[in-house]
Amino acid sequence: GPATVPAEGVVTLDGEPVEGATIVFIDASGGSNSGNGFSDAQGKFELSFVEGKSGMMPGTYMATVQKNVEIKLKPGDLEGEEGEHASEGGGDQAGVKNVMPLKYQSPKPDFTFTIPAEGTTDLKLELTSN
Repeated sequence: GPATVPAEGVVTLDGEPVEGATIVFIDASGGSNSGNGFSDAQGKFELSFVEGKSGMMPGTYMATVQKNVEIKLKPGDLEGEEGEHASEGGGDQAGVKNVMPLKYQSPKPDFTFTIPAEGTTDLKLELTSN
């Protein structure tokens, strides 16, 4: 298979580690080298390009971060912008809420990270609430 390199880091929100976040790295060149990872209690994650095998292809990536939490919904719980987003997807999302800021839900060119040829264990995804 392809020669992958280590791609590890930490995800924080307002300086606090985020546990249970899904991190997706999308190939910024439009290629197919995207990968993903899942953060632990310290906010640490390892990205995988191949299912079940840690490591990524070197390159530049746009990152998305989501953390879906199961919630028991009562009518009126979701208000404003988040309520509109929830209703766009039909009824099947009612019990799950993404608790990360919505701006990190889709890839953006100003939130990119480079994985060097030798790999990195120092990716810092520093999210902010506002």
